[in-house]
Amino acid sequence: MTYTGNYEFPQPLHDALDKFQADTGIDIDMHIDAASGGFLAPFVAPDIVWDFRLPRVKSISASGHKFGLAPLGCGWVIWRDEEALPQELVFNVDYLGGQIGTFAINFSRPAGQVIAQYYEFLRLGREGYTKVQNASYQVGRLSGG
Repeated sequence: MTYTGNYEFPQPLHDALDKFQADTGIDIDMHIDAASGGFLAPFVAPDIVWDFRLPRVKSISASGHKFGLAPLGCGWVIWRDEEALPQELVFNVDYLGGQIGTFAINFSRPAGQVIAQYYEFLRLGREGYTKVQNASYQVGRLSGG
């Protein structure tokens, strides 16, 4: 998606993993790297099934700084539910006199990019992102892309 604008379709892999599990008993989860498409597909191609609508998808990452309209360095990973979050990513840290679990991989870091992304979510909402991304597609078509 990043270089070509073409989507990859995970449904065939998902279905093959279902068959593999039926044949072997081995259950394999899926992670979707939606670096660019994660902020495009939901708004301009909502019928493409690539996300948590597929039961094997346990996590999705996306780059907010690509088509999410956030400053450089903003990226996301979300899990289907708390059970899907690998415990190897959770660190117990002593904070203000108590133990808390955190999966903040970078710990202390400025939150400006996250706040800017949150602002765009609130300001634009689904309707606004749909308008912005449809306009992006239109520019691509007009420029010969």
